[in-house]
Amino acid sequence: MEPSEHSERVVEELLSADAVFPEQFWGCRDGTIPLSGERALMWAVFTDAIDCYRRYAHASSLRGRTEFKEVESWVLGTDWDWPFSFVNLCEAFGFDPAGVRSALARWRSDRAARVVPRQRFRPVALRAA
Repeated sequence: MEPSEHSERVVEELLSADAVFPEQFWGCRDGTIPLSGERALMWAVFTDAIDCYRRYAHASSLRGRTEFKEVESWVLGTDWDWPFSFVNLCEAFGFDPAGVRSALARWRSDRAARVVPRQRFRPVALRAA
């Protein structure tokens, strides 16, 4: 599977899932990198951006359109100097930025204008017992 196909598949799963947890994407088996505080923060930034994109893609309010423009600008940005830029986060998670952008654009064009509720992306360790 090509990197862009993998990226598109992962983003499509993020866009369609009710809940996505970091451990679905990395763990300690098969030589993958264990979850660290830094990676958890990076994942939180990435998933928050996907969530904002989903919620505000078809916004009609000024606030919603402003939020969408901000997240869209971040997604389309190519800043390699900022550690939490879209391209750096994609690199950190092994996603192809072009594939993620393509999946987001396809999702936006395929969806009817509707409100998408905010989702929580919490690691298993933070779930209530």
